[in-house]
Amino acid sequence: MNNESTPSVSENVSIKHVAHSHDVVFVREIEGTEDVLVDVELTYDTNDPFAIRACFLRDTPNEIDWLFSRELLAAGMLVPSGEGDVRISPTASDPAGVRVELQTPDGAATFTVDAEELRDFLDCSEAMVPYGDEFLWIDFDFELHRLASG
Repeated sequence: MNNESTPSVSENVSIKHVAHSHDVVFVREIEGTEDVLVDVELTYDTNDPFAIRACFLRDTPNEIDWLFSRELLAAGMLVPSGEGDVRISPTASDPAGVRVELQTPDGAATFTVDAEELRDFLDCSEAMVPYGDEFLWIDFDFELHRLASG
């Protein structure tokens, strides 16, 4: 019999939240021209333990943040994943690459990323919050209060 118990939400309130970032080079594929290297900051923050933040054009007036699921990134490294605005898949031509497609009503962009860099980033995120334990980092009382307050 296992005597360990899952912490309750009230026990999680005292958890100190942390964030971790990796600078990763994305290669933007532009048809008819040479590919463009884009520095992207990937951030994992325990305040939002299900999400990955990708910051493009960091420290410029055109800075763009994309939020997507950590689970989507992990799955997309193995099999085509996602629908809608974010799609991630292994590259067909290079097993060491991952394809990231981002789409908005105004346009779309396709990138390739080194799979090892993404794996390193995901390993760091898992060291912070193991897969399946994300809910332990959420203060549901606070979130319900925030939603109710508008």
